[in-house]
Amino acid sequence: MRKSIRFFIVTVWIVFSRSYDVYCTHQLTPDLSKEANPLVSVFGLTWTPLLLIVAVLTIYAIYAYYVSIFKHSNLLPAEKGLSFREVATYIYLGRIDAWYAMLYKYPKSFNRFNQVVGHTLTKCLVYAGVVSTIMWLLINYTNYYKNLHSAALIYSILFIGCIAIVYQWYKSMYSHYQSNQSLVH
Repeated sequence: MRKSIRFFIVTVWIVFSRSYDVYCTHQLTPDLSKEANPLVSVFGLTWTPLLLIVAVLTIYAIYAYYVSIFKHSNLLPAEKGLSFREVATYIYLGRIDAWYAMLYKYPKSFNRFNQVVGHTLTKCLVYAGVVSTIMWLLINYTNYYKNLHSAALIYSILFIGCIAIVYQWYKSMYSHYQSNQSLVH
């Protein structure tokens, strides 16, 4: 699929699914008293700051996706014979480090950060859009799901799915790295 068509479809899906989630949330809980999002349930945000944060993060994710698609940078190391952990940390940080450094360190290059976020966060937002859309359709149009629904269930599905998506992306990048190494020999 052409880059521009893929970018358009993914962007439309993200905007649609985020908008549908906001619309359904407002229909169910206009005062946000039943909202499970930690920005509301823990930090007590109201609609305006919540929508502002969601909008800014969504716009940034779309921008990072644009950068990763149309201004692609090679994130792979040139050094041969690296392990999956070494390649993964290099992809994110631009240097080899412990795997857990990816949890609290940031790359020195904002372009590298945009590239990684564009590839990973976008996929996670697409996935979250599918999960939230299915959730709202089940809440709005079935009776049985309302008894099954819980914030813990949804957040578990989102967390596990996003971890799997990010891991799979790093594994595919590692496969590219290994392919590039075999071409060099």
